Amino acid sequence: MESEGEGMQGEEMEIGGLQAIFCPAKSSRKGCVIMCHGLFGSMHSPKYVELAEELQRRGLSSLRFNQRRGEGGKEATLTQRMEDLRRVVDFAHSLGYKRIGLMGSSLGGYMVLLLSSLYRDFQALAAWATPYNLEGLRGEGLEELIEDSRKYPLIEYIQGVKAPLLLLHGTEDELVPSHHSLVLFERAPPPKVLMWVEGADHRFTQPERRRIAVEVTAEWLERRLSP
Repeated sequence: MESEGEGMQGEEMEIGGLQAIFCPAKSSRKGCVIMCHGLFGSMHSPKYVELAEELQRRGLSSLRFNQRRGEGGKEATLTQRMEDLRRVVDFAHSLGYKRIGLMGSSLGGYMVLLLSSLYRDFQALAAWATPYNLEGLRGEGLEELIEDSRKYPLIEYIQGVKAPLLLLHGTEDELVPSHHSLVLFERAPPPKVLMWVEGADHRFTQPERRRIAVEVTAEWLERRLSP
């Protein structure tokens, strides 16, 4: 066990070769939230650490993981990343959790929304700063990721999302314009909520704005994952 913050304990583990951290609550009755980071992020990002702590305080477990990296300087494809996310979900089921929520940011948000459109085993969704396509990605080694993502147009798949959805976006997002969340919101089925965090950037680097996002998300997930 490793201490991640004041009063929070997280257990490091491997799930199918992926580094992961499991932060269990005292009871599994309220369910577990799986967190999915963005393209160049990691499970150690402050937003995931703080959200895990807040969820644990509210009696919810969480499980987050580092996505696989590609080979030869290339990033892993969306198909590969989705396989990994599904593997982590299956692991949470193996721990006995019946109620599972998904939270992701940026590419991670894209992934959790896509997965929820394909499977019915989720009770709550939260997506931060999520693009409706990946055409705007810039950087070396992204060609295969972008090409593969065209097989999964989120702007269409989101119509099949099967769980209550919270979309959250900073008004000062410098990487994914906030209208991406508005487009997704308009196409998603209810129940759904769209929230703007005034002044927040793409990564929610400002502590006070990140705290707003964490508290809103934790409340949303707790309400839907409690028995």
